[in-house]
Amino acid sequence: MSKKKELIILEPDGRIRKEAFMTAPMVCPYCNGRGCFMEPLLPGVDVKKDCPDCKGTGEVVAMVTIDWKPNIK
Repeated sequence: MSKKKELIILEPDGRIRKEAFMTAPMVCPYCNGRGCFMEPLLPGVDVKKDCPDCKGTGEVVAMVTIDWKPNIK
């Protein structure tokens, strides 16, 4: 679960639209920033596999999307 706290004030500005907010890059917690794992292919032969979470970059970002919709009662 996420631990970072940021306050986003939600107020529509002009026409309603979809918005997105992104955090600064953070070290991938799954691969510890290495971007990959070594997996055994054969005895004594390892193959490099990209981290499934960061796709080999070593970093992750959080994206929050706001999709304004009409209030249908």
